[in-house]
Parts: sequence; C-alpha cells; structure tokens
Amino acid sequence: MAVWSDAPANPRIVRVRFDKQGHVEPVVHATVSEITFTSTTYLTFDETGVVTPRWTRNGSVWFDFEFTAGVAGNPLGAVLLDGNSTGGTQLATMDSGYVVSVTNGESIPAGRTDTDGTGFRADVTGLYGGGVLLTDVDCNGGDDLTAVYAIENALTGGTYAEISAPVPCGTRSYGDLDIAASGDFGGVIFVTERLADEIQQVAPDGTHTTWATGFVGIDSLSISPDGNSMYVGDLNGVWLVRAAGNEPGPVVLTHEPNDAGGSHLTGEPTAFFRVIFNEAVSFTDSDVTITNSNGDPVGFDASGSASQFMLIGLAEPLHRDAYTVTIADTVTAIATGEPLDGDNDGFAGGDAVLVFTHRCEADLSEPEGLLDLSDINLFVESFLSGCP
Repeated sequence: MAVWSDAPANPRIVRVRFDKQGHVEPVVHATVSEITFTSTTYLTFDETGVVTPRWTRNGSVWFDFEFTAGVAGNPLGAVLLDGNSTGGTQLATMDSGYVVSVTNGESIPAGRTDTDGTGFRADVTGLYGGGVLLTDVDCNGGDDLTAVYAIENALTGGTYAEISAPVPCGTRSYGDLDIAASGDFGGVIFVTERLADEIQQVAPDGTHTTWATGFVGIDSLSISPDGNSMYVGDLNGVWLVRAAGNEPGPVVLTHEPNDAGGSHLTGEPTAFFRVIFNEAVSFTDSDVTITNSNGDPVGFDASGSASQFMLIGLAEPLHRDAYTVTIADTVTAIATGEPLDGDNDGFAGGDAVLVFTHRCEADLSEPEGLLDLSDINLFVESFLSGCP
C-alpha cells in the first residue's frame, strides 16, 4: 500500500494515471490538491508502493494532466491545465525530468470567460488533430457553457481547437471522456453525459450520437488499452461494457482437490474431481477428455450440466500419477450461449486445462528440511503400500 506521509490535511485527488507509453516514466502518476485549491503536488508511485513527490506549485492552482507524445505542438511529456480560475487558468508543460513550465497564465478558449475540465485525454488517433481532448463544463456561475476542445501548441501558449461548439449547461453536462486508437471502441470520442445519464459518441465534426443508455448518476468512463473493453462508473457501481459479439464466456473459478501447490494430492487415492464455474454451463462427456501421465485416456463420467458445478467421477482413481483434464470450449453458458473462456483472457473461446497430481506423503519441511524419524516412518509406510 502506498502512503504519502506529508499529505496536506485536506487533500483532493485531481487525476491518477499510469504512463503506459513511458512519455515521462512508466509508473503511476497523480496530482493532489489541497481542498481549498491553494496548491498542487505531483506524485509518482512505483511498483513497491514508494511515493515520490516530484514538485509542488502554490498560488490557487489544481492541475489536471495528461501524457503527450510530442505531437500537435505539445511536449514529449505531459500537458497540465489549471482547473481553478482564481489567479488565472494556467496552462503548463512537463518534460521527462518533471520540469514544469507555465506557458500561459490565462489559458481559455476565445470568447469564453472560464473553463472547468471534467475529462482530459490525449487524442491517440490523430482524427481530432492530435491534441489533448478536453470536456469543459463551466456550470458553476461562469459563462454556464459546455463544450469539447482539443488543446494544441501547449509549448507556445496553447490554442483551443473547437470540436463541439459551446452549448448551455441545461443542454449538456459532460462527466468524462476517453478515446482509443484501435479495437472495438477505437477511433471516436466517448463521453458520459450526465443530464441524460448516457454515453455519447462525439465525431470529429462535433456530432453527438447516443451510444448507451440506462445508467443512474453516470460519471466516469475509461477504455482499456486494447480498445475492446469500456468501464463506466455510475451510482450503482462500475460496469464492464463490451461490443456486441465480444461477450465474455464462462470461466473456471476453482476446482477440487486444490491446494497452494497446484492440485498436488497426498494420502488416499481420489476418485472424484469437481470443477466450479462462475456461472451455470451446459456440457456433456464429449466436452471433456482425461489422460494419464503416459497420455493414455482415463475413463470418467461428468455430471452437473446446467449448474455451476462439473462433478467428474473417475473409472480409475488417481493414485501415484498425474491426470490432465481438458475442458473444451464447446462448454457454453446457459444464460448467453457463449463458449467457455478456458484461457481466461476475457474473451469467449479457449480450452481449460487442469492437471491433478497424486504424490506420496513426505515430511521434509519440518523440522527445517532435516531428515527425522517421521520421514523414515513415512518412507517405510509408502514402500509397503506401493507408493514409492
């Protein structure tokens, strides 16, 4: 667990991101503001949980940030935008050495009096000009307008390319946005629209299209790096959304016998295996094959179809051998008909392969790996019982 020991008394997290492209450093980055917006501290978190404060800026600022690839006049590093209008709306850049340069002390689009960003994402497609996409929701007594912009040329003071023209806050209220370069959700901006509780697509010409409805108190949205999964937060929780045809298949949750060593059995032979799925599945014996360590087939009977449990009765109990159980992706979910996700990659399809091994008991771990009388007794018992 990461702990920032010098955190202010009333911290507010502005943004948390992982720099997966390594434009600055491939660790977790965050900006944290004092709740009255008197300062922003930039932090990084490494894989061991070590928290490193990189810089603190005072003067009524709370910086949002996004990593940028050195295109559209933006740096190889990050672009930062101040969300507090007091003291000016600052636009800044940061290089890979965490050096921050304020390039504009009052950065707002032409014709506007203020901006209040809710979503801040780099255009990884280039279809919107390659800048940093901003959903602006200035609905707190400023000019009461909401719009979508792309921030370009941050190195030289910044320009705002208008993607969606400003409209009154009573027409739209954005919660978040994201965009992916490829995959099922690639190539278009997705935004959460809080007035209608829906997800909308925003085309490069600013056209809004309703894409998904039925949320309650919708707010955050994030697309996976491969562009095939979307995560949406509302008052009911976090929803995983996939494109039609990419519904996840059932998966194996666990199996019995099972232990920390990976299904290694000792003691008496076992005549049964049990496989537990995350949802009810349909199967027959033809969906399962079992072989011993020589590759020879092992007879069995599988029961429990239409439940979450597959009970396998073995014609020859497992004893001093290893049985490989292969469950084919012809096993399907009762609810959706999707095939088994046996390789557990998040997509339907792929066989599940389970290995059960029976070994003779040994007492070599206690005391401290030393040979003692218990080991000798177990060896004699195993030898006499035919379990070498």
